[in-house]
Amino acid sequence: MMSEPDAENLEYITTADGARIACKRKPRSGARPIVFVHGIACNADLWDVPRIEGPDYTFVGLPTVLHEAGYDIWLMNLRGCGAPHMLSEPPPEQEDWCVDHFILYDLPAVVEHVRQTAGRRPFVIGNSMGAMTTAGWLQGATLEAAEEDEGIASENEHVWITASVEAARERQKAVAGAIFVEFPAALRWPKSLYDDDGKLKWRELMTAWQATAADVNYPFEMLSRMSWLQAILGAVGEVRLDWIRPTPADSRWWKSAPAPVAETCERIEDSWRQGVRKFVARFKGAQNFRPETFERGLLASADHFKAGVLDQMGKSVRAGAFVSDLGAPDHVYSDHYGNIELPSLVIAGGEDRIANADVTRAVFFERIASVDKSFHCFEGLAHGDFEYAPAAGVHVFPLIRRWIDERDKRPGCA
Repeated sequence: MMSEPDAENLEYITTADGARIACKRKPRSGARPIVFVHGIACNADLWDVPRIEGPDYTFVGLPTVLHEAGYDIWLMNLRGCGAPHMLSEPPPEQEDWCVDHFILYDLPAVVEHVRQTAGRRPFVIGNSMGAMTTAGWLQGATLEAAEEDEGIASENEHVWITASVEAARERQKAVAGAIFVEFPAALRWPKSLYDDDGKLKWRELMTAWQATAADVNYPFEMLSRMSWLQAILGAVGEVRLDWIRPTPADSRWWKSAPAPVAETCERIEDSWRQGVRKFVARFKGAQNFRPETFERGLLASADHFKAGVLDQMGKSVRAGAFVSDLGAPDHVYSDHYGNIELPSLVIAGGEDRIANADVTRAVFFERIASVDKSFHCFEGLAHGDFEYAPAAGVHVFPLIRRWIDERDKRPGCA
């Protein structure tokens, strides 16, 4: 098994509503498959950081670690992500979508295809929004429709989402276990900038607006309530971030310019990168990535998100829960985590400002019905560190591999 070349293929999987999902595959014939589900505003490359030899560290991405350990790796791109070389195409004429579509269509199609192709139940690893997608699917989220509207899945009228216990059990039979990394189980924080009536706490804003502790995220809360921003995003339709992907060093035009010009451009680019890193650190929490892994991890995988995805996130922040955006009435995903019974590993960061560890533990980990469940909080890590920070390669990836190895070897885990 270990003698197979580290090959990488691209496979396309059609969903029930007509989307075409692209998956990067690092194959191992006959091996246990593992499906990776990426987060918001990025694509499958987020996890698949190439081997990097830094000045005082060596970093290898988790998919490579697990592939070298003998596993069959599938890295899916959620619909609309992965352009230009691995685009997951939405259904014809679908112009907008939300996390509900990932839950109802994208992940189930990929899991079923992987299970049939490999002949074995996969493990699923989701980070951030990918963890939200995984938890929504596993709890049995199902689209219901009025009789006269049966079959419509892209309309927001006369449809609603429910959590089916029966569907949850059937889906969990199809997978060997799930790993939830930096999972915003409910988009709220121990300390809020708003009171129970939704009114802004002005005194709190004036005295602590620069707070960067993990138990608050005032920028996220405020942005979710800016109706004018939502209106602009709805009109534009999406926010593209693929333009920040780094270009190969030899293709930068200033490399062939006179020395003073080249040096100036290099300084400007370096300042820009430092500015982006500082912004990310403030928004997500203190970061442990290095410049090399930041550029070849987060920046290299930067993609885009649709208005519907961001609208659902903002709606969830305002609700202080994980709620649906497709159909009415709203489905509160975070009220149905108790439907989850399969082996579950939850990985959190003590410095995470997006997915607060205490909220994730209380709302998700303590409520799932799994007999085999583990929660690990890494105090010094924050949102994003688990994909491309060297510290994750040292402290987190070995834990994940051991957890999978132990369950893969259990009798009856076909």
